[in-house]
Amino acid sequence: MSSAGFETELAPRRPLRRFVVALSAGATLAGAFLILDLPLLPGPKAAFAALWLCAGLLEFRAQCRGMCRISRIRVDSEGRLRGQTPEGEVEPLQLLTGSVVLRRVAWLRLRFADGAEYGELLTGNARLDEQWRRLQLIWRQRASVFGGPRGS
Repeated sequence: MSSAGFETELAPRRPLRRFVVALSAGATLAGAFLILDLPLLPGPKAAFAALWLCAGLLEFRAQCRGMCRISRIRVDSEGRLRGQTPEGEVEPLQLLTGSVVLRRVAWLRLRFADGAEYGELLTGNARLDEQWRRLQLIWRQRASVFGGPRGS
């Protein structure tokens, strides 16, 4: 296989997606409670807490929509990312700053062509999973595209 055709295809797992959504909801609620505990007048506290909850709900919605749009993620040797929809269509994706691939865990912050953004948590074991091993290799080889050996 030539290097131009070298790519990996990763399938996000439902339990990890649920974990990210639950963590997002928990962080939003925890932040609202922390804001309500600040030594401020009740009016500003309520306003800040409401703003925090609105921002958290918007982020939650964007995360859920992004997860529904993509069933597989392809990364090729040139550093291009594409998402496959549940219907089988392919959408171009852009990797955003804050993405990181470690030995067994990856957090990919992705942007769709229409500007929508979301994050994807992936796990794998290079010893057992050829696709995960390819992701590790592409990430290391394309460090200049992805922003360094640890992440972008």
